[in-house]
Amino acid sequence: MTPGLGELQVFYNGARSNYNGLQVQVRKASVEHGLQFQANYTWAKNMTDADAVWSAPGTSGGITQNNPQCIKCEYAPATYSVAQRFVANFEYDPSFGHNPRVPSRLAQGWKILGIFSAQTGFPFSVVGPYGTLQYGYDSFDGVGARPFLAQTPTSAGTGGPQFFSDAVIANSNAIAAGGSVNGPYFSVPTTTSPSLGTVQVAPGNLGRNTFVGPGWWNCDLSVVKDTHLAESVTLQLRAEAFNIFNHSTFGTPIGTLGNPAFGLSTYTATAERQLQFAFRIMF
Repeated sequence: MTPGLGELQVFYNGARSNYNGLQVQVRKASVEHGLQFQANYTWAKNMTDADAVWSAPGTSGGITQNNPQCIKCEYAPATYSVAQRFVANFEYDPSFGHNPRVPSRLAQGWKILGIFSAQTGFPFSVVGPYGTLQYGYDSFDGVGARPFLAQTPTSAGTGGPQFFSDAVIANSNAIAAGGSVNGPYFSVPTTTSPSLGTVQVAPGNLGRNTFVGPGWWNCDLSVVKDTHLAESVTLQLRAEAFNIFNHSTFGTPIGTLGNPAFGLSTYTATAERQLQFAFRIMF
C-alpha cells in the first residue's frame, strides 16, 4: 500500500449475462357471458456478473467483487431477476336482466374490473462488516467481504418483516461483538492489519445473491357505472381500490452481518390500501 493514496476505482468493459425464460398466456377475448380475462405466467432466470452497464452499487450488484481477481466468481442471479411472476386481469359486465321494478338506467352499465399480480422476491447478498487482508475494504460503496458459509441459514417462516431465524440473527449479533466468529451459519475469521485494522483473513466462499427476499402479491379492484344521459353524454361513476386486501409486502432484508437490522425488512415494497372515487361526464 502507498501512504497518502485513497481507494482507486478500475472500470472494466467486459461482462457476461444470460437470460432464460418461459412465458405462458391464457386469454378470453369474447364478451360471452359478460366476462373477458387474460392471465400471464413467466418463469425466468437472469444470470450475470454485472447487473447494469456500470453494474450496481451496494452489497448485491456486482460492482464490488468479493475477489477482484475473480470476476467470474460474481456470476449469479441479477438483483432484478424474478424467478416467477403471474399477472391476471379481468372485466366482468354483470347483467341484471329486465326487472320492471328496477329502472334500466340503474340496472345497466355496470362493470367490475380487477388486476391480480404475484411474484417471487429479489435476490440479495449477505456480506460481512470487514474488508479482507488481501484487498482491503470498499470504502467507496461501503461493502465488506462476503463471509464463509458453514451451513444454509434457516428462515423465520413467519411471513413478517423478519426474514432469517432467531439463530441466524444471533450469529450476526456475535459478529457485531467483534473478533473472529465461527458461527453455525456464517463464519468470519479475522486478523489485525497495521494499516487496515480488523480484516477478514480471506474472501469468503459465499456466492453473490445466494438468497431470495420475500415474494409478494397484490390485488386491485374497480367498479364502474356508466349512465347515458343523452345520445352523446355519459355519466361515469368509479370506485377503485388499490391493494384492496391491504396485504403487507415487505422489501428485501438488510444483508450486512453485524448490522442491528440484519435479516429484517425495514420497508414495505408496495403501498397500503388506497381508495379512490371519481365522477366524470363524457361527451
